[in-house]
Amino acid sequence: MTAQEQETAATRWAPAYRAHCPGCKWSGRTFSSYGSAEQAAQGRADKYGHVTHVIDQYGLRVVGSVRRPGGEES
Repeated sequence: MTAQEQETAATRWAPAYRAHCPGCKWSGRTFSSYGSAEQAAQGRADKYGHVTHVIDQYGLRVVGSVRRPGGEES
């Protein structure tokens, strides 16, 4: 039996995403879906005028997740 076969859904790490604002060092709550974290990042960008992005469970920025005030993507 391979290691992959031994791994069950219960032992796998669930993905975790958070909205993060590098300007003020704010990180939002943890979401299990990327879309929810992306909406939170956009909300923060619109509310405070900061450029935000989404980070994963390791604290790394997700490529393409930068959110700018006004809904602009980059």
